[in-house]
Amino acid sequence: MLLLSSADVAAAVSLHEVIEAVEQAQRLLGLGQAVNSPIYTLFAGVDPAILPDPHGNFQFFSAYVGGDIRAEGIASSASCVHNPTRFRLPYAVGLQLINDITTGLPLAAMERSRLTELVTPAFSAVGAKCLARGGAETVGILGCGNQGRTHLQAFREVLGVTEVLAFDPREDILDHYVTQMSQQTGLAVTPAACAEEVIRGSDVSAIAINPCTPIVRDEWIAPGALVIALSGGGCELHREEVYAGVDLIVMDGPFSYGPEQAAKRQAVRIADIVAEERTGRQSDTDRIVFIHSGMAVNHVAAAQRVYQSAREKGLGIEFDLL
Repeated sequence: MLLLSSADVAAAVSLHEVIEAVEQAQRLLGLGQAVNSPIYTLFAGVDPAILPDPHGNFQFFSAYVGGDIRAEGIASSASCVHNPTRFRLPYAVGLQLINDITTGLPLAAMERSRLTELVTPAFSAVGAKCLARGGAETVGILGCGNQGRTHLQAFREVLGVTEVLAFDPREDILDHYVTQMSQQTGLAVTPAACAEEVIRGSDVSAIAINPCTPIVRDEWIAPGALVIALSGGGCELHREEVYAGVDLIVMDGPFSYGPEQAAKRQAVRIADIVAEERTGRQSDTDRIVFIHSGMAVNHVAAAQRVYQSAREKGLGIEFDLL
């Protein structure tokens, strides 16, 4: 069994490789060759009988991915709101296991925060590849932390990005992002005065702000725009008006918005779009929202790629489990 640190995960794979793995996982899921468990939340961290103050959530999920990937795994994940400010740790931490599909024995255990930093923007990139209008070149980033950085890198893998609009409620974080990403990418990264300016001015925008609160209004979304929300429940959106107003709602799994919205609109699963090798658009003026969160199939497919690459590169610590 291999034990892989965050640094090992980063050294094992590129973002481009993770995008390929996630796209393949979604294709296999759409073809019925993968099994994705729902996310099980142990508790949300707001019960004073359990924790004295709002803390985060603790979740578990698993998946099997067939095809050429042939991997099974289970993950534990903790999203802790105080980590970045109090402890200088990633917001999301956890452990990813990859198991042998014949014997069930664990093949690898890896630190999950770096894996998530790669998988989440990779999933957004897969969505942008299928859902962005042709010629999309202006990207909007709401939230300029780790996900804001990796999302811009991921969008550059699938879109011809020429301009970036960025906003973060923390002015120092925004200033650092603009300087850093301008230097790294050579792109014009423009600081926006507010979230509305980013959404209105972008062909494709990603919302990576925690804690999750309603931000985006329907009237901000321009014709032809794609807005990507990373919460899974779409809590970054004023859901009732956005769901009623846009041309297409795309989600990663079970349709998790309320029954009153579900009765009004039909959502499409991204795995089906990928499997059918089609665009989700009917026209260049369609306004689309793509809502996703942590899918086990994506993490298992990416973790399998990490494991195989780590073996080839001699990364990690090997030990006998039994």
